Parts: sequence; C-alpha cells; structure tokens
Amino acid sequence: MKKVIVIFYLIFSTALLSGRNVLKENNNGIANDTLQIKTLHYTNSTEDSSAIISIDFPQITGLDDKNIETKVNSFLEDEFKQSIQWFEEVQSDSSVYEDYPYEMQYTFETGYQVEYNSKEFISIALSHYQFTGGAHGNYFALGYNIEMKEGNVLTLKDIIKDDSFDMLAYECEQAILEKYEAESLTDAGLFENEITVPDDQDFYIIPGMLVLQFDPYEIGPWVMGEITAEIPFEKIKDILKNKLPFPTE
Repeated sequence: MKKVIVIFYLIFSTALLSGRNVLKENNNGIANDTLQIKTLHYTNSTEDSSAIISIDFPQITGLDDKNIETKVNSFLEDEFKQSIQWFEEVQSDSSVYEDYPYEMQYTFETGYQVEYNSKEFISIALSHYQFTGGAHGNYFALGYNIEMKEGNVLTLKDIIKDDSFDMLAYECEQAILEKYEAESLTDAGLFENEITVPDDQDFYIIPGMLVLQFDPYEIGPWVMGEITAEIPFEKIKDILKNKLPFPTE
C-alpha cells in the first residue's frame, strides 16, 4: 500500500482481545498556521479473535467556529467507521466459524494520512485494508478534501473547470508514463492505453500538486497496488477554477 497506515498494530492490546470496544485518542503536534488534528482509535474483536477491526480516524480540535468543527468531525467519523458494519456482518455469521474455526482471521483495518493541512483547507487520505478470505486481502483509499470556511467537502468539479476533464486525463496519463518510465500505459502495466477521469474521481491535494488515485483493479492489476498520478498545479493552471482554498502558484 502506498501510504503507511497510522500504527494499527500498536493497539492490538489485551483490551482488544477481550472483545471490548476501545476508544483512545492521540494529539498530533501542530504549527501555528495548521489545524490541530487528533487521532481516535476504535478497536473490537470476537472473543476468540477470529475477526478483528481496528480504526484510526481524525478529529479536528480548537476551531473558533464550533459548528464547523462539529460538522467536519461528524462527517469524518461517519466515513471512517463504515467498516464497522462489515465487521458486524462477519461477526454475526456463525456458520463461518463452524466451517473454519481456526483456519483464518478476518481483518478490517482503517487509517489515514494528512496530506495537506492549513487553517483554510485539509486533505486527508483514508486507507482501508480488509481480509475476508481468498488469495489475498483487498484495500482501497479515499481522499477527503475539506475547505474549512464552511466545512464543505470538495470534489474534482469544485477544482477543475467543467470542460477540462479531457485535459486533466491527458496530464494524468503523462504523469503515469513518467513515473513508470514507459512508452505506453500498457507497457507500464495498465489495462488500457487511455485513462478516463470522471468528475467524481478520487483525489487528494499535497503542496503544489493534485494527486489522482486509483485503487487496485481500477486501471491496473492487483499486483500494481494503488496507482497515483501526481500532477503539478503548474501543468494544469489553465484548467483550475479560481479562488481555491489552497495556493496553486
């Protein structure tokens, strides 16, 4: 997985193995021009530890506008805790344990990486891994891009001009070709020689760049993992919308 998921295994403690829910918090250090983001930990397991869930999710603290703080935090908590439903479905399926009592452990792990942090804008990448049987586990990533004036989540449509997604797709292809030092996308290992970027494509922001991210099987085989295209703002300055909540120069 491209990102280092925020320390999952340190929280597999005695409390986790007892089958109880555990909720801890850890405050991240901050600079004066950034938001304070703390990590909350949720863990749970079956009594025999045949199914385990571990979630690290971000919460913002110290905002002057508590309504915005509550709005953003509620959204992030809901998004990160969606995997609890999957864990509960496995936990309630008693037939699984009758057929395979000691042969596999079902795992659900969710963490995050703060990609961009300012008082006006944050970009957070969720990383999720789950193993529910089969040859290998599955994972995906989601970017959450939030302007802090109103606490709204931005999509690509809020950043890229409406008639410019073909140009964005071109720059995406060029970034991938350069990364893999390939003459064509199929030479790089992708399924096709053309990439389509819909207006709901997943992305996040890092200083100076828009990063488009594609999960395993989305444009390439599982063995390639998550594929990202890092596109400098300089290359797409003509198709960016005005008055974005982060600098693009």
